[in-house]
Order: sequence, then structure tokens, then C-alpha cells
Amino acid sequence: MGRWIGMLIMAALCCNVSISQVDQTWRYYYPEYNTDAESKLYFRLENNNFVKNNEYFGDYIEGYTMMGYTAQPSLMYYAGSRLRIKAGVHILQYSGMNEFTEVLPTFSIHTKLTDKLELIMGGLKGDVHHRLLEPLFDPENQYTRPIENGFQFIYTGDQFWFDSWVDWEQFIFLGDDKPEKFTAGISTEYQLTRPTSDWSISIPGQLIATHLGGQISNYSERMQSLANLATGLKIKYNIGDGFIRNIGVATYYATFHDLTGNSGWHFNHGHAIYPVGEVDYKYGTLMAGYWKAQNFMAPKGSSIFQSTSNYKPGYYNEHRDILTAKLSFSKTFMKQIKFSAMVETYYDIPASQFDYAYGLNLMFTPNFFISKVKFD
Repeated sequence: MGRWIGMLIMAALCCNVSISQVDQTWRYYYPEYNTDAESKLYFRLENNNFVKNNEYFGDYIEGYTMMGYTAQPSLMYYAGSRLRIKAGVHILQYSGMNEFTEVLPTFSIHTKLTDKLELIMGGLKGDVHHRLLEPLFDPENQYTRPIENGFQFIYTGDQFWFDSWVDWEQFIFLGDDKPEKFTAGISTEYQLTRPTSDWSISIPGQLIATHLGGQISNYSERMQSLANLATGLKIKYNIGDGFIRNIGVATYYATFHDLTGNSGWHFNHGHAIYPVGEVDYKYGTLMAGYWKAQNFMAPKGSSIFQSTSNYKPGYYNEHRDILTAKLSFSKTFMKQIKFSAMVETYYDIPASQFDYAYGLNLMFTPNFFISKVKFD
């Protein structure tokens, strides 16, 4: 595993690998680290109430609706100014079911190694906080798999941001008949302009890879390792504090690599280009883009962008040409209450197929101070 992760890190550093074009961090509830909470114990509640309706009619993904809520009550303790421990339980409930859909224990240790470098072990700062492109990492993971477990390094500098993680999805023991599964990723962004400039020019970078196998497993299938890389150029201009805040354009180049040749498809490589334009306004973002791909697959990406179908066995189209547009809206009440809405449209040009989706989120994330407990 160590040699495999090392190869991924080397590839990312050589390629300067992307971030998502629509900021969706307002609908994620990982608590920011409070350096002024030394020795304080809190009760924290993370509640996300959601509706997501996908009206998809094409050959690559079927339409479906998700409605429900997640609740994550936990205890959070700052053992000094550089270490935080958080333990609780994560509950997922889809509307229309009489029992909880998922109940998982959660535990994480978040440490500030330096003022700019952080290490998280256990429950990660994941999902939309990785800032990944939608074709490579589906934002719906925040509903279907909101808990990532493993380890993560995050560096936040004046002009450079770096997020590296391993999400261990399935552990195995000697002789198990199931495979070991994990996802590794690196996401970076380097600012070419100074933070004080009205212009922001940056080079985003991204790598995400999945692995299926394990030497001690009796799993009968062959080992599979798939990887996606992306890089690009982002240009944004800060207008000011009026209704329109920023305008920007970006172009991304993404690739697919079957590292073991065991994906089940006849192609082992693919690529895509993704130019986008966006306008940030007071309450969100309006974005439009064009996705042009050839032989592209991303195991963690949104299925609507792939060259293969997720529900029609063997269905494949070498070329994909998609126009997409999105409008987001968010509003924060009393800091702990957030409301957000999103409308998404996709137009498959060769198939003359129009698909769309919309969603609502209402989030409640309060901290309740319990006591101050000295850590010796």
C-alpha cells in the first residue's frame, strides 16, 4: 500500500493536479478548528435536512429522489490549543423508511502540527471540502457516504493550499472473501497572484485514485486500481461587495487511467476538457460549462459525465459532449443555521437529451459549551 500511495503522490506533484467550479462547502458541517477553545468540552449537533430530486432520462444514469436527514450528535474536546478530539454517532434517515438507514460511530483526532499544517485521523474533513470537480467526485457523496475514515493532511498557506487524504472504505482480515477498498486523493491550488490583488489567477490540481484488492484476501476477482488526474487554470476578478461579487473563467483538463487493466472495459485511458464560466453573486454562484470527453471514467465521479452507464450493463459511448449550467443560493441565519438551494441542468448534445436536478438543504450545527476540563 505504501509504494502505491507514494506513486500517486509523485504523480500529483508532477502534474499540479483541480478544484470544483461551484463552492458547495456551505452545505457541509465539519467544524472549523477553534484555537481559542483550549481545555473546553462541547456538545455538538450536526443536522442536515435535505431534498435532492434528479430528473435524469438518458442512458447513463436513471432519475431518482433522495429525501431525509442526517444527525450527528457528538462530544468535542480541545486538549490544549493544538489537539481536538471528537466522538459521537452518525445517523442517516431517508423519508419513507421506518428504521434508520445507517447508524455509524464517529471518532476523529484533529491536530495543528503547525499554524498552517493540520493532521486529521479518523473521521475526515471530506466530501465537498476536497474541492474536487463534479465529474471526478460526485457531490451527492455527502448524502450517500458522508463519513470518510482514514487520515488527512491539510496545508493552508498565503498562496498555496494542499489537501491529501486516504479514505479506507473496507478493511479485511486474513482469508476474507471480500476485497480491501480505499480511495486516495490529493487536491491543490497555487495562487499566482497576491492575496491583496483584485485579480486571482491560480493553478488548481487534483488526483483521486481507487483501489480494490488486498494480498491477504481470498477475493476471487483481480486487483483493480483506477486513477483520475486534472489540472487547469482559473482566472477570477473581484468586483466588490455589491450584488455581483466576482466573475471568473476556468479551463480544466482531466484524464482517466486504468493502472491494472482490470476495469472490464476495452479502454485503459481517456481524457476530457472542461471550460467553465461563473458569476458569484451575494447569495451564491451562477455557472455554465462544456464537458467534452473521450473514453472517460471516474469511479467516484457523477455518473452523468461518464462514457459508461451505471445501470445499463455494457452500455458505452466513446465521446461525450455535455452543456451544463448551475445556480446555487445560500443563506446563513445566526451562524448555526444554513439554508441552501441548487438547480442543475445538463444537455447531452449528440443525444439531444435534457436532464435536470434540484435540491434543498437546511442545516443546524450548534455547539453547546459544557465545561472547562484541564488536560494534563
